[in-house]
Amino acid sequence: MTIISVSKDNLTNELEAWRVPMNYAVIFLRKNTDKGGRVLLHPFFFNDTDHMTSPRHWLAANAALWCAAYREAETRESQIEALASIRAMFYAAGALGQGEITTLIQNWWRNTFELHQVPAPNYSAACPQNLRLN
Repeated sequence: MTIISVSKDNLTNELEAWRVPMNYAVIFLRKNTDKGGRVLLHPFFFNDTDHMTSPRHWLAANAALWCAAYREAETRESQIEALASIRAMFYAAGALGQGEITTLIQNWWRNTFELHQVPAPNYSAACPQNLRLN
């Protein structure tokens, strides 16, 4: 097993694309491990700040990380893991009323459909593509 990690440069670009403010991006990076140009997920992430409490920014930071992980995935299993995590961000954002994030994830999903061939977040990427439930 390996620790999930992404290129720091790729993650920084994704954080900017997801419009994560610099102060949130810096804290997000600090709460993980920066080693050799890669950001490794810490086994426990918790926002213990009193002043940085925007669900939008934390969800966007996490979505950025998983989009970077999908981009860097070298195996089908890694792609499925990243897609499942992006799906989790989608549903968490919806449950928290963060419509901007759900829309951004839907746009990302549509724009990357040719790569993953999963029609929507409610479809499993782990099932064979020829199996469709009615």
